[in-house]
Amino acid sequence: MEGLAIAFVTCDKYEFIWDRWYEGFSKYWKVDLPVYFCGEEKECPWDFTQIPHESVPVELWTTKLRNQVKQIPEEDIFLLMDDLIIQKDISFEFEYFYKYFLRVGADSFRIMGRDSASKSDVVKKILGGTINKLRPTSSYLISYSPVIIRKDFLLECLQWDESPWDNELKGSIRIRPLMKDIYSFHIDGWYKNAVIKGHEVS
Repeated sequence: MEGLAIAFVTCDKYEFIWDRWYEGFSKYWKVDLPVYFCGEEKECPWDFTQIPHESVPVELWTTKLRNQVKQIPEEDIFLLMDDLIIQKDISFEFEYFYKYFLRVGADSFRIMGRDSASKSDVVKKILGGTINKLRPTSSYLISYSPVIIRKDFLLECLQWDESPWDNELKGSIRIRPLMKDIYSFHIDGWYKNAVIKGHEVS
């Protein structure tokens, strides 16, 4: 899959979840892609390409990630957050989705682990589910759930200095006039949120 890379997004204070995240990733992730460790000052414990950054407060989360994404040479990025633990092998689906992403010229393609509240329309029935396209009026046009995203679109989303939550909410309003092509597919339970309000959950 030339032109696509994984960005694992984390920060030093979430080091407590790294081993658990990697256990799920190494067990279930079977698609061969370059992986970039977008953390802060602590060393990456695995054989990923590290893009270090000075530690920042959460209000500058987008600033850190923006600086790191600029250093990734691939044109498309699969964004994986540190608190989402992979629970299933979705290799077949993922490869299909990336081909679809390229074919339709999508800006982003989310692979959701649960139903979304976003306003969308069904564009294709496939793999036991539906590919949906978000409406421009939907909330959360920006989402940091697992997402295949064009690097230049991701940089557009990250151009403001703010927390990830503010960026998803306020940024979605800002990008609405741009009429981006944002798709999603739901695979129940393929990942699990392992951190709630900063605390690890089983």
